[in-house]
Order: sequence, then C-alpha cells, then structure tokens
Amino acid sequence: MTKHIGRVIVSAVLFTLLLSGCKRPASKAPETDTEEMKTTPIRIQTDPPLQATPTEAAQPTEEVTQEVQATPTNTPPPTEIVAVPTVTRPAEYTLMEGEYIFCIARRFNISPDDLLAVNNLGPDDLLSTGTVLQIPQTGTWEGEGRVRIAHPAAYAVEAGDTIYSIACEYGDVTPEAIIAVNGLKEPYDLTVGQMLNIP
Repeated sequence: MTKHIGRVIVSAVLFTLLLSGCKRPASKAPETDTEEMKTTPIRIQTDPPLQATPTEAAQPTEEVTQEVQATPTNTPPPTEIVAVPTVTRPAEYTLMEGEYIFCIARRFNISPDDLLAVNNLGPDDLLSTGTVLQIPQTGTWEGEGRVRIAHPAAYAVEAGDTIYSIACEYGDVTPEAIIAVNGLKEPYDLTVGQMLNIP
C-alpha cells in the first residue's frame, strides 16, 4: 500500500511538472531594434566557397564579407537642347542694319547675279536699311565663299555689331539661329564684349 501511495505521489509530481511546463509561452524570435536594422551592413560573399579538406573540416571557416555603402554620384545637369529654326527662302526680304545684297545671297543660298537681276540692281549699288528685296525661288550660290568663317564658334561682340551683321560675317548663318541659340529677346541689343554662340 505504501508503494502504491508512493507511485501516486511520484505520478502526481510528474504530472504537475508536465502541466506547469505547458503553461510557459512558446519561444519567439529575438526582437531587433528597427534603428539597428537600418545601420546593419549588407554582407556579400565575394569568393566562391572552398571545399574543406578533412583537416580543415574541424576548423571554422571565415566568411569573406564586404560592406556595401551607397555613395552619391555627381550627376551632370541635363543639357538643354535648343531648336535652331530652319529658315526657308522667303518671297521677299527687308534689309536690316548691317546687311547687304551679297550677305542675303549667301544666307539664302542664292546666286548673287540672280538676286541682283530680279531686283534690277548692279553689283555696286548701295542699299539702305529697310530696302525690300525680291528673293528668287530658284538657283544656288555657286563656288566657294558662301561660308565666310567656320562655325560653330563663339563670337565677341564689337562696337557697331548687330545680330544681322554678325550673321553676314559668317555667311550661311541666319540671324534667327543666333537669336535662338543665345536665348536673345527683342530688340536684340548687344553689348561690346558680349560672347555669342554661333551655331
């Protein structure tokens, strides 16, 4: 009888221990501070893992790690693309300050003789600002000399220069192209020493 009571007591103790073990909460993953997560470096394995030899198997292997850090790069500002207007041959053209008959022939790729003939002019006739010229719709500049100065280039404005006279200096450049590339606004006043891009 004593043995039986002993067994009942031992069974009760074991059962109590088992029940108290079941009341403990299940284990959960360790909590990690979110700040710590933000600063933890990323590990990248840079070399392929080597196969361990039997003698190395017992020794712990070292991982080759590399800390990756984002570094800012200097991004160049976007390049502004300026549309240079394409000027077609007009039916007539009004001379502006600094322009002359051969300048207009170069600009519109016209034979100077055709331009003179259609306007009943001679090569030595002097024309004033505001003269309206009829522009032939056929023919082209013949030979060399249409491009007087190579471009694209930069030009330093001199006393007496206008957008129109500068275009005439280069020959085949239109004033509209110089205005567009340099972002000029009417009345296109220039100052001595001002640098202009010539397209």
